[in-house]
Amino acid sequence: MITAVFCAAAVLVSVLDAAEGAAPSRRLAAAVVPDGGSVEFITAVATSLLTVTSITFSVLLLAVQQTASSLTAVVFDQFLRRRANQAYFGFFVGASAFTFIILGLAREEPAPVHGAALTLLLAITALVVLLLLIHSSIDQMRPESVVRSIHELALRARERELVLLGRTRMKRTTPEGTPERRVCVLDSGYVVTVHVDKLADIAASAGNGVEVLVEGQLGKYLVFGDVVARLVGVDPDDDSRDEEVLAAFGMDDFRDVTIESGYAIDQLENIAWETATSAAQSPQTAAVAVRALSDLLGRWLIAGERDRSDRAEQPEELPVVYLDGAVEQGIRALATLVVGSAESRQAKTCAEIIRAFARIAPRLREEDKAVFEEVLDSALPALIQHAELPVLRDSLRDLEEVLEQAGHDVARLAETRGLLAEASRRLMPKPSDEPEAVHPD
Repeated sequence: MITAVFCAAAVLVSVLDAAEGAAPSRRLAAAVVPDGGSVEFITAVATSLLTVTSITFSVLLLAVQQTASSLTAVVFDQFLRRRANQAYFGFFVGASAFTFIILGLAREEPAPVHGAALTLLLAITALVVLLLLIHSSIDQMRPESVVRSIHELALRARERELVLLGRTRMKRTTPEGTPERRVCVLDSGYVVTVHVDKLADIAASAGNGVEVLVEGQLGKYLVFGDVVARLVGVDPDDDSRDEEVLAAFGMDDFRDVTIESGYAIDQLENIAWETATSAAQSPQTAAVAVRALSDLLGRWLIAGERDRSDRAEQPEELPVVYLDGAVEQGIRALATLVVGSAESRQAKTCAEIIRAFARIAPRLREEDKAVFEEVLDSALPALIQHAELPVLRDSLRDLEEVLEQAGHDVARLAETRGLLAEASRRLMPKPSDEPEAVHPD
């Protein structure tokens, strides 16, 4: 759009320059850039602007690529999606197009003084915009900025998901063992849209008591033959509604962070893993990503979140069961990061992750507690890969207190703390490498 405006302006200015007469605007423009050197001036500015634009864009793309390689590929998406960046790029491309159109339509008589004066003004503006672009790009490449942007996108995506969650059922109401028709996809890709209204219409047309169990949640990758939905109460051999069901699911090769909060969780997990392991060894960046992940889980675990989705235009519950896996996905991501920190022996990063577990533990809903205990228990062996730094020892103690107050079994966690303490006493920073050393008989 910006480039088109510049091109249209260039044509209008060229028409104005081609008009005969000594208008006041022409005398004013000639005072800025004399008639005799206007064409040469436009030529110099056009080539210089094109050169600067090409070099600047190349350097910025290299910077973005470097950041993406050390953090995550979502940096590219963020950089290109920002309105400000699009405006900057459009300005430079449009300015270059403006000068070349002016140059191409210019004649010696009458001299393109209007075009030359505007080209001068455009060149000065381009220098200011160039500084703003460089400053903005550098700020966007900071790990804190990348994580903050992902965090904000996750919150906005969650708002959209809440509308869907508020209109669907959390659990099935039909008895187990009821005959059902399994609808399988005929393509592969990520689920990017789920039209629950269409699924509800299908259930209504299939008869009373029919319920749709959604297997292909947003962000899930399905391959040919995977089940995307189950029609409970429909004959298993009745394929008359398969096409309608498949049409209710949109699939694509790329995920969309603006509509699926799970993608943001994966991105934060990737950033934390990349920087917490020996691949990058950047504890500060890993801590920023872990805190953002912890913040998202804390917000989503607020009691009644699902009930607060009354912003839906049609809040009535539909005969569609959609299981929300965002919280479980986040908890499992934290456990994965415990393993990643063990690989690099980053005890401070591990302590930050343990504090994240402690923050979300008091807010767990009943349906999340079993997953939490299973995930935490599976990550405990990785904890004893670390040295018993005070920050890790304190975070484990705090977690044990929180879990005990919440009624969780803390026996395994207490044993892990004991193993770390025994390893420190025996001067063995990696007791899991020699487990017999901390299990004296």
